[in-house]
Amino acid sequence: MLKSIMRWIYHYDIAAFFISLVILFNLFVSQRIKTRVSKAFKILAIDLFFATIFDIITIYTISRYELCPIWLNYVLNILALLTYNSLPVCYIISIMYGSMNEEQDFTITQKLFISIPFCAAAFLIITTPITKAIIYFTPDGQYAIGSTFDILTGIGFVYLIMVIVHGISKRKSLRTEQTITIIVYTVTTIAALIICNIWTKLLVTLFFASLSILITYLSLDNPSEYKDPIMDIYNKKAFMFSTAEFFNTHKNFTVLGIQIEGITYLNETLGYNNFNKILIKIARKVCGICGKNNVYRLSGSKMAIVFHSDDKFLELQLLFSQSIKISEIEVSPKVKMATFECPEAADNYVKLNDMIFDTLNSSEIESGKIVDGNKKMLEKSRREYELVQILKQSLAQNQFEVYYQPIYSVKKKKFTTAEALIRLTNEELGFVSPDEFIPIAERNGLILLIGEFVFRSVCKFIIKNKLWEKGIEYIHVNLSAIQCMQEKLHEQLLSIMDFYGLDYKFIELEVTETAAIASSDTLLKNMRNLMEKNMNFALDDYGMGYSNTSTILQYPFHTIKLDKSIVWAAMKNEKAQKLLHHTIAMFRDMGIELVAEGVETSEMAVMLMKMKCDYLQGYLYSKPVTERAFLDLLEHKY
Repeated sequence: MLKSIMRWIYHYDIAAFFISLVILFNLFVSQRIKTRVSKAFKILAIDLFFATIFDIITIYTISRYELCPIWLNYVLNILALLTYNSLPVCYIISIMYGSMNEEQDFTITQKLFISIPFCAAAFLIITTPITKAIIYFTPDGQYAIGSTFDILTGIGFVYLIMVIVHGISKRKSLRTEQTITIIVYTVTTIAALIICNIWTKLLVTLFFASLSILITYLSLDNPSEYKDPIMDIYNKKAFMFSTAEFFNTHKNFTVLGIQIEGITYLNETLGYNNFNKILIKIARKVCGICGKNNVYRLSGSKMAIVFHSDDKFLELQLLFSQSIKISEIEVSPKVKMATFECPEAADNYVKLNDMIFDTLNSSEIESGKIVDGNKKMLEKSRREYELVQILKQSLAQNQFEVYYQPIYSVKKKKFTTAEALIRLTNEELGFVSPDEFIPIAERNGLILLIGEFVFRSVCKFIIKNKLWEKGIEYIHVNLSAIQCMQEKLHEQLLSIMDFYGLDYKFIELEVTETAAIASSDTLLKNMRNLMEKNMNFALDDYGMGYSNTSTILQYPFHTIKLDKSIVWAAMKNEKAQKLLHHTIAMFRDMGIELVAEGVETSEMAVMLMKMKCDYLQGYLYSKPVTERAFLDLLEHKY
């Protein structure tokens, strides 16, 4: 079937060409983060550009067939058909990537559904000089449509159906803009086919395609969403997409995490404007060394730099050793730095981000030096994983033990109470310190089970051995911060005590100030409910360095436990001794009982007795011991 070329209306192709130029110009000028979506869309825009060029060129060469060799017409038309028919493929890939997480990828089934129709179309197009299936040229050079040309239209419909099905199946997770682009693509594709069937000489398919692609471009993420407005570098969202791309393509890369120390203090001291100037100056200097596209701000105080070699590390170390001058003020910000080799250290963005934050927040990192974050965090993560398994096993097999450290009453000159302490000994690891496994249990949701185990064990121990007959008035039981946050904690504890038939007065619950602040309202409600049942509360670790008298006033504590640091300092320093003396006097005037922890020598005991401290706890009297050893101690009149 011969086509009369001279009557084709190609003005819409020219309009499509200029639209594609505008899209490409904006894509290459704007600093968009290189996500899979943006890369796929860039390929789509380039494909549109070449599709319009080849379509316009072929209109010219076909209409002047006497001037153009047949072989060249075949080449140009094949290129025009390939670029045009690949547009739906590029479009469906862009749309599908837009609804995925960066860590996700196409399944094998999806890859087959996307590739097979286009491969079939490409085969028909490339072989058309031989088969004459799609197009062909008569011996005198005139253009003609092959008998199976409509198969290409059918394949286009297949991709249209894919877009519609994807839009329906992902309608809940798609952004409004993404839904609109799918609707526009569907409507314009159908409209173009209808128009071309009614007015066969009107070439509007590429024009409608360019409009739908333009609308899709406008719906892409705004470049400003990936920028930190103060430092004018990429932000955490950009870091996520960039590193996810590296992980997906299995590229090796190194991340240098940087934390600016004392950022809140600098802000308050220098003022907001001067502080921002410092951040801007830091960003510019770092970008000057590493390149702007490699630098990210992860939070107020943290930055990350992505490298593919480590040749810039010494320059950065030197940079942060120098002072920064702002408005006649010289500031020398201290920084922590740690490197992470990927994918060895982490195989996805979430793990990498956690490693950076955990490492830089660690007190073990020394300012000004670059440490190997891989080694530290890998050791930590392996140890934590191992301990989590041991904790689970110990809970399931009842392998925890509760030890008791007796507390000496100065007034009654004997042990009248004790603190219950959880202990764990493993066959492989030996003794595992509570300071290590309790934070891990809190992070992994096991602390509630461990807390319940300790409380049940204490109740059972008191009842079984009738500790009140041995002079024990109550036992101190520690509550974790997570337990303090439980709204129905009082109900759980009372239920356990009722199960064992234990009088509520035999338990005194200990909380730290950190736990009290973290669970303020909830803890207060639990305290009131339990105090109505004759239970008391103690504030643990008072004097560690962050204790605040406002906490004492806010919560109805029966006892204050003085941390060993304030007791030991009083033995070495006269001012610390006076402070301890006045602290004890103040709390006694408030009717609060005092327990001094860490009493290790008779000199300490004498000093505290003179200060009229109520109770003494420490190795001078006894270390934490097993239930049997504790009962033996009670038989001995101290």
